[in-house]
Amino acid sequence: MRRKRKNAYKFGDKKHSRRGKVSLALAVLSLIAGIGMVSVSIQNGGNANEYVGSAGLFSMMVCFVSLMVGLASLREDSYKLFPVLGSVCSGLTLAGWAAIYALGFFIL
Repeated sequence: MRRKRKNAYKFGDKKHSRRGKVSLALAVLSLIAGIGMVSVSIQNGGNANEYVGSAGLFSMMVCFVSLMVGLASLREDSYKLFPVLGSVCSGLTLAGWAAIYALGFFIL
């Protein structure tokens, strides 16, 4: 077992934000679900059933919640890696979802 070094420094009691990690996980989950639903729709020639659309809408709401959690976790006194990654990934995924739905309304 490795011994702790005598001169190991820790510059504060900061830890990684739990809400930031949750935000990033939800954003990645929404992104994976979106890719899956778009691929199912492409395989069906653009005629996916209402379950795929409902799942897409639910995934878009999960992405919005992820963005809110990510933005709230930026206020914590912790490292900003996960809150920033979660917020950026959620914002980009939400913009992608909005673009997909806008294209769906304007194309038909």
